[in-house]
Order: sequence, then structure tokens, then C-alpha cells
Amino acid sequence: MMYEFSIAKRHILRNPRMALFTVAAVTLAVAVIVVFMGIMSGFQDEIITTTVENNPHIYIQPKKDENYVHLYRTVSGILWAYPEVEAVSARLTGKGAAKYKDEVRAISFLGVNPEDEDRMMDVQGDIISGDFLDLDRRKYAAFIGTGLAEKLKLDPEEGFTLARGNRSVRIKVAGLFKTGTAADDSLIYIPLILAQDLIGMGDVVSEVDAKVADIYQASLITADLNRRLGYDSKSWQDLNADILTLIETQRVIAWVFYFLIIAIAGFGIANTMIMIVSRRTREIGILMAMGATRRSVLKIFILESLILAPPSALLGGVLAYLAAQLIMSYDIELPSEIYMVSKMTVAMRPEFFIWAMAIALGVNFAAGLYPAWKASRMDPVVAIAGG
Repeated sequence: MMYEFSIAKRHILRNPRMALFTVAAVTLAVAVIVVFMGIMSGFQDEIITTTVENNPHIYIQPKKDENYVHLYRTVSGILWAYPEVEAVSARLTGKGAAKYKDEVRAISFLGVNPEDEDRMMDVQGDIISGDFLDLDRRKYAAFIGTGLAEKLKLDPEEGFTLARGNRSVRIKVAGLFKTGTAADDSLIYIPLILAQDLIGMGDVVSEVDAKVADIYQASLITADLNRRLGYDSKSWQDLNADILTLIETQRVIAWVFYFLIIAIAGFGIANTMIMIVSRRTREIGILMAMGATRRSVLKIFILESLILAPPSALLGGVLAYLAAQLIMSYDIELPSEIYMVSKMTVAMRPEFFIWAMAIALGVNFAAGLYPAWKASRMDPVVAIAGG
């Protein structure tokens, strides 16, 4: 093996242009694939964050033929009995209108116990003005999104009218929140008791929601709840089936893309190696006449391809990292109504660079197989005479 390696290395040093072309082709392929992996991973992470981490994992909704959950305190206690459950919040939702001076906007209000809601959704983390727990002490107060406050021209501690049907109340802005989603333009948090007054259906909620430590346990818990309770229990997988299907489809498309990039790079390298073999027929013939076996000739040309893999992987990884940093530095915004995320993110993970090495080795090895086999099948006499 040592002399085959020496000959392969000598061949590369004698033909630097071939080496540079091979390294450049694989470097570019590796960089494109790693960056694309990072973009896809970042996109999927953002979707999971938006649809899962920023929302409950379990939803317990009213029984059939009912519009509200009446025994929500009992349901909350049952949810807390599961060891995986980390937070539970009873919520009452409704549609209405917010009016301030001459400005009127359609809104969605969410009546909550602020401590429970904050434990489940970390609302305080999105608050930019005020203390969310104030809703526990102030019945006629609300937290509104920054987008809605801007549209209504409302400032903290100013009062506005919240109306639903023929019921309306005058409430003050206790604070503002900003999530970076469409909720900033239409959502209002109010105390649960105030929402119940607006709905006018008594001590009820729209649903009881929960978060769990392991999001993939949610479907098992909801299956058990559906057996035990008459309420309609759903997991985040049930409510986001279309999004999960989209992510799986994107993965398939991504692997097709990777294959095409690898194939293009591989054919380019193979073409270069075939040209090199055709120019070295006399040298190959002399080697075989001196006692080199067909197996040794095969090894020499495969080694020529493999020697160039590590620098290709290293340069491809560096180029991918720099490209990812460049993309992230521009803070590219995306229309969330189309892409479900508000900005482009590139998540560079250590395993992507392991993939870079594997891809470089695989492409160089596969691309060198046929030229190496062709060289090993030459007749020494014909090769020397033809050279």
C-alpha cells in the first residue's frame, strides 16, 4: 500500500491543475450541500418553534354538541396528574373589536389566569412594557400586541373600549407584548373573569391546554385522555399534521437536491480522471511491466481521488460556514403568511461537517472507481505501444 500511495501522491503533485479542479468541484458541492442543510434545518427549527414551542402541546376542547368546557378545574387536575405535564392553562377565547377614539380594529381576546398562562407560554418573555401578572390584580386591564397598539395609536395605561356583540367594557392597557408573529396585530390578553363576563356563559372556558417536557409524549397523553374523558383531546401533531407532512416532503426534496449536486460534482471528477488515465497509458503499461498488479494500479488511481477528499471537505466546510455567517448577517426577512417563518435562519450543526467529510470521501471514491478500473484493465504491451 505504501508504494501505491507514494505513486498516487507523485501523480497529484505532477498535475496540480487536475488536483485543483477536483478539490474545487468537491469543495463547491460540499459547501452548497452544507449551507442548504443549514437553511433547511433553520427553517424547520423556526417552524417547530412557531407551531410547537410557541403553542400548547395538548388541547382539551369541549364535548360534542357543546361550545365550552364547564368542568375545567377538574380537567386541569387530571392533566396535572401526568408526570410529563409541565404547565396547564384554562383559556377562554373570543372575537371582538377594540375601539380607541376614531380607530376600530377587529381583535381576538384570550382570557387567562396570568400565572398559569405565563408558566405555559412564557408570556413575560415577550412583554416589552408592564408586568403580565398584573392581570391577576386588575380585572379591567389588558396586554395588547405592539402592532395593534400602533394601529390604534394606544400607549400603556390609556383606556380603550373592548366590545363583543352587545357587550362592551372600558379597559386600560396594562402593557405591550411582541412575539414577532401575526398575533402582535390582533391578540389581546385579558383576565379570565373579564372574558367570561364578555362571553356571558358563566364559569366556562374554551379549552384547557398543557405543555409537556417531551413534545413527542403529547400524542400518547391525548390518546389516554380520549379514553378517560368525554372531552375532545388533541395533540400538537393532530393540529399540525399538514405542517409535519410539509417538513417530511421538504426533506425528500432536499435529498434529491443533494444527490443531483453530488452527481454533477462526481461526473466532473470522473471525466477529469478518465482524461488523466488516457494520458498515462504508457506510464501504466510500464508500471505493470515492472511487476505492478492490476490491483495495485486500481489502488493508485483510487488513492489519487481519496487523497484530495480531506482538503475538499475542510475547504467546503469553511466556505459553508462563511456563507452561513454572511446570510445571517443580512437578517433576511420572509413573509410569514407564505413561509410560516418571519426570517431566514441558517442552523450550522456539528454533524453537518461530518456529512461534509463523508460526502467528499464518497464523491471522490465513486468518481475514481471507473477510471481506476479502466486503468487496471489495460494490457501492458498495448499501453506501452499506444503511449
